Formats: sequence, structure tokens, C-alpha cells
Amino acid sequence: MEQPKPNRIGYIDALRGLAMILVVYFHIAAYGFGSYELGYNDIIERFRMPTFFFISGWLFYKAGRIWNRKAITNMICKKFMVQIVPTAVFMLPYLTMFNLLDINSFGSDKKGYWFTFVLFEYFVIYILAEALLNRQDSTRGEMRVLAVMLILSVSAFYYAKYYTRYAVELGAWKDILGFFSFVKIRHIIFFWLGTFVRKHFDLFIQLTNNRYVTAILIGLFTAIIIWPAVLSINGLEYIAYLVAGVSGTIICFTFFRIHEQHFSQETWYGRGLQLIGRRTLDIYLIHYFVLPYDLVRPDVWLHYHNNALFVPMALILALWVVIISLLISSIFRVSPLLAKYLLGAKLAK
Repeated sequence: MEQPKPNRIGYIDALRGLAMILVVYFHIAAYGFGSYELGYNDIIERFRMPTFFFISGWLFYKAGRIWNRKAITNMICKKFMVQIVPTAVFMLPYLTMFNLLDINSFGSDKKGYWFTFVLFEYFVIYILAEALLNRQDSTRGEMRVLAVMLILSVSAFYYAKYYTRYAVELGAWKDILGFFSFVKIRHIIFFWLGTFVRKHFDLFIQLTNNRYVTAILIGLFTAIIIWPAVLSINGLEYIAYLVAGVSGTIICFTFFRIHEQHFSQETWYGRGLQLIGRRTLDIYLIHYFVLPYDLVRPDVWLHYHNNALFVPMALILALWVVIISLLISSIFRVSPLLAKYLLGAKLAK
């Protein structure tokens, strides 16, 4: 097994590995069984993608960035090569192979390939917001950036809820916003949260080491799960979305941080999760080609609409998909050029 680089943080890689398994697990339910909720995915979705974007923000933040035109251009170009180029290289053959190549495939979901596209947008938005609004790295500047992230997140959240109702009035704007996956911009608040936590990490550790804070977070997340309509009255769904996403993400992150010895290279599952975490982009790009599609016919659906049966079966399938994706990835990575342009890897100096 490939050993992690010395500067990598084991529990971060392990958490990303778990999040990637949950993404594939969700796709088993969605593409294989035609359900977006089977296997408790309606609960898992409340923290799965928020956790992914939180980690992306946490890893991206770096104190003392130089916000000049050259630095900004270099950062955006690097992210374009890592996020957009590999996505395009895999997405186009995928659409062709499955006979999906038409204009509608480049809408909000992009047939599943929206994540890296949207993550690149988050990088660009965050970089520009910091450069324009928080160049001096002040508390006031930080609040201005937060305000921008909240406005974008709230706008995208309610646009996702209502855009079909006003599709005719939107006209061409519906297609434009769809191409830029605007409905997915609602998650940008979690990307910002990751940068904020990284910046104030000592305080974050102090707070989350307090068992009362942890109990409150668990209580908030549980309340939303048990009674999801509690904050959906009079259009306040965003509050429930935010509370569940923030509490669920911090609970997951804190659990892995506190128990990092269990997710280290000293345990077999720690090594496995870290390997998956270091190869999340590879797995994400490749796994659509090896997912099991249309596993059941409608006449036998009821036999599988049972979480007790579905969860272990889907987890096994998800792990197989992850393993096959990693094997394919290892073949591509034999060539440094393929690794760079297909998987966004850095060329060895």
C-alpha cells in the first residue's frame, strides 16, 4: 500500500475516505435501486456533502496568503488543472458510452459530475472574496466574506426549491444557472466554515473538547432528524439545512480528530480509509463507469425496499466499486502524464 506523505494528516484522510464510501453508497441506492432515501440516505445526505466541502475548505485555507493578481491567477489555474480538466476528460467518454451526450447533460447535476465543477467555483469565489473583502485579514473583512457566502448559499437553496415553478419566466437564465450548477452553491457555506475552523483551530479544539458542546451538537442534529419539519415552517427550511449540516459535520470531524489513533496507519481500517481519502478524486471520476445500474426490476422492488437487507448489501457493493476504482486508478498512475491530466496529480520533480 502506498504510504502517505509526511505532511498529510491521517484522520483527515480517513474522514475523507469514509465520506467517499458514503457517496458511492448513495449512488448504489440512486442508480442501482432508483431510490434517494433507501439505506438511510435521507439522513446521511444532511452531513455527507457538507463534510466533504468542509474538509476541502479546511485543507485549502492557508494563513498569510498573498492576494495579488499573479498569486490569484496561479491559484485559479492550478485548481482548474486539478478539478476541471480531469472532470472533462472522464465526463465526455462517460456521456458517450452511456448514450447521454446531449445539452441537458450539462445542467446542474452534470450526470453526477457536478462535484468537482462546483468545488472549482467555490475555490474561485472564496479566493476573490478574500482578495476583495478581506485583504488585511481582519475581523470585519472576515464578516464581509461570511455575508457573501451566506447570501450565495441562501439564494441557491431557495432557487433550488422554486426554480421549476418559474422556469418559463427565467427563460435562458435557467439554462445558464444550470450550467454553473447554481443550485449546488448552497453548500458553499460549509466550504467557508472549513476555512474558518482551520484559521481558528485552537479555539475550535477547545470548544469541541467540551462534552457539553458535543452534547448540544448531537442534540441539534438528532432533533432535525427526528422532526425535520420543526424548522420548515414559513420558509425557514434553510435554518434546518444549516443546523443539520453544521452540527453533523462538526460531530463527524470531531469524532475522527479525538479518535485519530484508531484511524491511523496502525489499524487496518485506518490504512484503508486513508488510502481512499488520498484518492477521493480518482474514485469520484472513475466510479461512474463501474457502478451497478438498474439492479432490480419494478416487480421485485418491494423485496429490496427494506433497510435491514439493503444496508449490508449496498455497503459491500460500494466497497467493491471503490476497490475496482482504485485498481483502475493505480494503472493510470503508472504514467506520470496520465496521472496529471486524468487525475490531477502533480508531476514528480
